[in-house]
Amino acid sequence: MIRIIKTIWKTSIEEFLIYRTTSIITFILALIFLIIELVTGGIYFADDRSIPGWTENQYFILITFVNCATYIYNIFFILGHEKLNDDILEGNLDYVLVRPISSYWLSVGKSIDIPSIFNFIITYILLIVFLNKEAITQFQFIVINILIITTALMIFVLNQICLTLLFWFNGLVGLGGVIEDLFNFASRPKKIFPKIIQNIFVFVIPILLATNITNEFLKYGIQSYFVYYFILLVIFYVISRFLWKLGIKKYVSAN
Repeated sequence: MIRIIKTIWKTSIEEFLIYRTTSIITFILALIFLIIELVTGGIYFADDRSIPGWTENQYFILITFVNCATYIYNIFFILGHEKLNDDILEGNLDYVLVRPISSYWLSVGKSIDIPSIFNFIITYILLIVFLNKEAITQFQFIVINILIITTALMIFVLNQICLTLLFWFNGLVGLGGVIEDLFNFASRPKKIFPKIIQNIFVFVIPILLATNITNEFLKYGIQSYFVYYFILLVIFYVISRFLWKLGIKKYVSAN
C-alpha cells in the first residue's frame, strides 16, 4: 500500500513537471474564478443590499468552504474520474482489476492533481480569515474541517455513482462533470432558491445541504440535519460500492 501511494505521488509530480505550463494556467484560472465569486459576493452586499439572515462575511465563508471541499475532491479524485470515464467505455480497466487492492479506489486514485493543492491552500487560508471574523471556537473550527472532508467525499460518491452508470448506459458520458456543476450552482444561500429546489437538493440529493452546512452549523450548532447528512453520505457510498460491483460483472475488456 505504501509503495503504491509513493508511486502515485511520484508519477503525479512528474506529470506536473512535464505539463507545468498547463498546470500553472489551470491554477491561475481556478484562482481567477474564486476571485470573481468573492467580488460577486461583494456586489451582492454593496449599497445596503443584502440576503436576509446573511452577512457578507458569512457569504464568503460559504464560497470558500465549498471551494475547499471541491479542491480536496480535485486533489485526490478528479483526474481518476476523468480517466475512469474513458476506461469504462473503452474497456481499459484491466490494470486496476488485477491488482491486489480494491479496484473501487485504485480506479480513481491513481493520480494527484498538484495544481489543486495550491488552490486549496490559498482558499483554506481565506476561509480561516473569514472564520476568524466570526470569532469561532476551537471546537467549531474542528467541526468545520470535518465538514470540508465529508463534503469532498459527498462530491466523490455522487460522481462515482454517475460514472458507474456508464457500465450500462454509454449515452450518459456527459454526467462526468454534472456533480461539480451542481455544487457550483448550489454554492449560494439555500433560501434564495425556490422551495421545490430546496427540497430536492436538501432531502433527496443533498447538494444544497452540503454547501450550506457550515453556515447552518455556525448559526444553530449541531442539529438533526448533521445526522441526516452523514446518513445520506453513508447510503450514497454503499450505493456506489454496490453499483461498482455490479458494473464490474458487466464489464467487457478491450484486451
